[in-house]
Formats: sequence, structure tokens, C-alpha cells
Amino acid sequence: MNLDGLGQVDLRLLVAFNALMEERSVTRAAERLDLSQPAMSRSLQRLRQLFGDELFIRQSHGLSPSPRAEQLHEMLRPLLDDMLRLVAPVTVDPSQLRRTFRIGILDLFSQMVVAPLIKALQAAAPHVRLKVVNLEAYSMESLASGQLDFVLNLGDEAPANIHSRVLCYEEPVCLLRRDHPAAALPLTVEQFVALPFVHFWIPGFNEHRQLDRLLFGKALTRDVLLETNNLMTAMNALCDADLAMIAGKRIYKVLPRAEELVALTLPFSELEPVAIRLLWHRRNHADVEHQWMRDVLAGLFGPLEEESAC
Repeated sequence: MNLDGLGQVDLRLLVAFNALMEERSVTRAAERLDLSQPAMSRSLQRLRQLFGDELFIRQSHGLSPSPRAEQLHEMLRPLLDDMLRLVAPVTVDPSQLRRTFRIGILDLFSQMVVAPLIKALQAAAPHVRLKVVNLEAYSMESLASGQLDFVLNLGDEAPANIHSRVLCYEEPVCLLRRDHPAAALPLTVEQFVALPFVHFWIPGFNEHRQLDRLLFGKALTRDVLLETNNLMTAMNALCDADLAMIAGKRIYKVLPRAEELVALTLPFSELEPVAIRLLWHRRNHADVEHQWMRDVLAGLFGPLEEESAC
């Protein structure tokens, strides 16, 4: 019989055979498998036909297995145990997990996430390793191709075949150095658009899309004096010149030179908080180790979670 021929074998018969071997009684085997006694007797008849052997001899104390039955049970029991493990729910023991997770992350977020994540992994999963890379224009392609396990970014809904989880919501604020001329004043719309800005950006991503759309609807624009995708360049320009920058109310506190900054509320009541999202490809959605890592990452931000897929 080749492997295709196994499709003709009823797995329930093998389970019944194992129960008969261990109970040595048709009645007890039937009760164990929640079957009627006639049904178990029919299974025994089919087993005898399948293996071409009497298998069990009825005696006063119960069933006595034949030498063939003993031989079959010795081979079958390990196979049934393997099949049980095959279909059993997979669990993760973090202390034994050995895997490298690759994360594409906006430089702003790495200041908030990486150190706490390493600390959490050292405590719970000491054999897990990280590869953290800056978010680039091709990061979503890397996620789709399997070169990245996660992308952590602001804002937009996930594209096709990508799942997402909202980790938290960030309120956009306007950052200024403490001795900036406008730092002590509540910002008005006029004062806001008069400020020269440094715009920290990543090619292919726009973390302030909502704000720019809002300004466009009011026929307003920001004066962006400096654009850069280098965080230290942005922070040095912000702290050493009369520039402003948009960032999250929580995120900015962990940025380099944050103690030199103040965060002013934006003068736009209609501006909504921005979602920080964790993204992953659908191929990893049911991977229990991947699920565990998603929970670890979410735990760094608190109890909020929202999953979606396109």
C-alpha cells in the first residue's frame, strides 16, 4: 500500500484498536470512546478484516490480544502519540524560544521601543534576538517578501495581505526649544504657520499627512526650512535654532535632547490623535511565536489593541 492508500484507512479504527488493547474489554473500550457496545463490536470486526488477524480472543477475564495485536500496538501507540502532537494546539515557551525577529521601525519610535523591548526579552526570552532597521521607502516590500517580521509606523491602514494592530494613539504637538521666542505663548494658527519647521521624514512615508491635509483645507501651508530623515540632524536643528517640529506627545520625551524642549498644543481642535501601528504579513498571522512577539510589543504601549486586515 502506498501513501495514497492510507486514505482508505479509517483513523477511528486505529483509535478503537488502541482502546481495546488498553482496556481488554469491548464494554470498557466503548465507554471510553463514548460509543455503544454494538458499535465497538463492529469496529472490532472491521479491525480483524483490516489486519487479517483475529486480534483478540474472548476469555473469562476479558479480551486476550494475539501476538499480531501485541506487535501492532507496539508500533501504533507511538504513531498515535505523534499524531496527537501534530494536531494539538501549539504553545510557546518563551524561555526556550530561539528566533530572530526583524523589525523595521521609524527612528522616532526606536527611542521609545528598543531598550524596553530588549529588557522584556532578557527577562522572559533570553534566546530571542532582534534585528532592528530604519524604516525606508521599501520597508513594506521587505515585509511582504519576508525580509522583515514587523513594521512599526504611524497612521495609515494596512495594505492588502498586511495585518495591523494599533498599539497606541499619539497626540501631535509642536516642539520648540525652551528659549524659543514662541515657547511661552499659546500657539495660534497664525503663529503656527509663521514658524519655520524642520520636517523629519522617511521616504515613502508621511507621518503628518492629517495635519498637512488640514492646513491645505484652510489654504495654509507650513514653512519647512529643513527636511531630513536623520533624527540627530533634526534634533540638533530643533535645539540649536529657532525651528519647530511636529512629534507625538509621548514620543518626544524619549528623544535625544528632549530636556531642552517644550511641547505646545496645536491650535487645531479638529486634529485627531495619530495611531501607532504594528504591521505584519498574513503569512505570519497564525504563527504562535509571532503572536507571542506581537503581544510583547503591544505590552510596551499598554492595554489598547485593535487588529485589522485588508
